[in-house]
Amino acid sequence: MHVRLVFAAGIVLTGLILANFHSAVIGAQPPDGKAIFLVNCAVCHQATGRGGGPYPPLAGNPDVNQVDSANLIQTVLNGRTGPITVNGTQYGGNMPSWRGQLSDGQIAAVLTYVRTAWQNGAPAVSEDQVAAARAPEALSGAELFAVKCSTCHQPAGQGTDVYPPLAGNPVVTAADASAMIGVIVNGRTGPITVNSKTFNSQMPTWKGQLTDASIAAVATYIRSAWGNNASPVTEEQVAGIGSPVSVQVGASVFAKNCAACHQAAGEGGIGPALAGNPHVNIGNPTAMLTTILQGRNAMPSWRGQLAASDIAAVATFIRSSWGNNAGPVTVQDVMAIK
Repeated sequence: MHVRLVFAAGIVLTGLILANFHSAVIGAQPPDGKAIFLVNCAVCHQATGRGGGPYPPLAGNPDVNQVDSANLIQTVLNGRTGPITVNGTQYGGNMPSWRGQLSDGQIAAVLTYVRTAWQNGAPAVSEDQVAAARAPEALSGAELFAVKCSTCHQPAGQGTDVYPPLAGNPVVTAADASAMIGVIVNGRTGPITVNSKTFNSQMPTWKGQLTDASIAAVATYIRSAWGNNASPVTEEQVAGIGSPVSVQVGASVFAKNCAACHQAAGEGGIGPALAGNPHVNIGNPTAMLTTILQGRNAMPSWRGQLAASDIAAVATFIRSSWGNNAGPVTVQDVMAIK
């Protein structure tokens, strides 16, 4: 029996219920990864897997095509926030957590589809792999380091020519651990200089892949191993580190969505000038963010069209460009606007 389900935006939920009922009736059919993708993922990543706006492509994405699917499974299970660079382009869209919305079998099916569609050629993902990733970790900081970090930073924290050392690293041993915690939580891309040597690599985002307790454990281990002698890190410190705001992402969002009215250098045109605008340069960004979120006169509302992280990024970009010199905007600032 062949059933053709046409999913429109207004009947997505009905379609999902019918699909689940159909599977229950015929009993043995596994989840359809392509159908799950089209219902849940294509609105951001597009049906072609090419992405769009703040959402990265899945077609030709090195993270999608890795032989080891562990990081990809964790991203789908736990979601992801903050900038990500794919094939040299930075994206800032938020990935929601699908942990409570899709079963292990559905996640395995959709990831297998993504890893084999659009000329991707990665191995399939099994339901058992997703089930194992869903289980919480109960490892010590040393064990977590060995499993998650030592491949790049080496077992003794000595680093390589690409990845910086952690032993004797001033950021690691600083009295204030927030910078180190921020790198672990949010990841980092691009050059970094440690003890007068420059390294250029990518640190993945571990928020969502490790619990706050696990990040605290591995950070505490690193800060006390190999001759390091810094204070431990608490779970509360990890929880207090928010998502980063990327000016690069903000510039991209501005060019795509704002420059047509405000012009590339913020000099104004259809919309008012942003360069030197007191509304932009005021210390408290609430009024500016309210205008972006709610719209004003010919200015459209961007609420629901841009992620909170993108709005924070573009506001930060505007407030620091063309001679403007106002402070950055956080995702929390955006979320506070009702």
